[in-house]
Amino acid sequence: MRGFISLLIPLLVAGCSNPAPPVDATGRDASVATTAPSVPTTKAAPQAATVDVIAIDPLYGAVALGSEPPSAMLNRYVLDLLNQDKARSDAAWAYAPADPRHADDAALRLLPDVRNLRLDSDVPLPRDDGQPPRLLEVPVRIRAMTANGTFRYHGWYRVQPSADGHGWQIQSASLQPTLD
Repeated sequence: MRGFISLLIPLLVAGCSNPAPPVDATGRDASVATTAPSVPTTKAAPQAATVDVIAIDPLYGAVALGSEPPSAMLNRYVLDLLNQDKARSDAAWAYAPADPRHADDAALRLLPDVRNLRLDSDVPLPRDDGQPPRLLEVPVRIRAMTANGTFRYHGWYRVQPSADGHGWQIQSASLQPTLD
């Protein structure tokens, strides 16, 4: 009797974990498509054709598929600052600051004799209720090496989709010095 019960329990568990497929009104298995198009099998396509589905991160859905993430755009922006390319660094902003002394990241823009600039970013945080969000806050840590020493900053950059929707642009920033 014990042997029978010990065999019955796994069968019950297996039966409960694999429910029967749903049945439509005609009594046929609803999980099987009745009007599936046939795909000819050739040497070029030995199996049925498959469609590659690209997983879209809902956090970045406000811009075109394949656009660079905000962290890559910010790294490019920091590189442009390091190379003193004002035109490209201003292009990263939705509204470029006319005077670098009044920019949101003026502490970074006004550092003299920058030799090395490094930006580390964390996962962006949505700052609006849109689905997908159109305003992301990217937490950052920045290390700037100059002739006068090393300066560290922490804060965030807020980014929004560009006017054409093919990338991200900086909307605002907040950087604070960090003491070692």
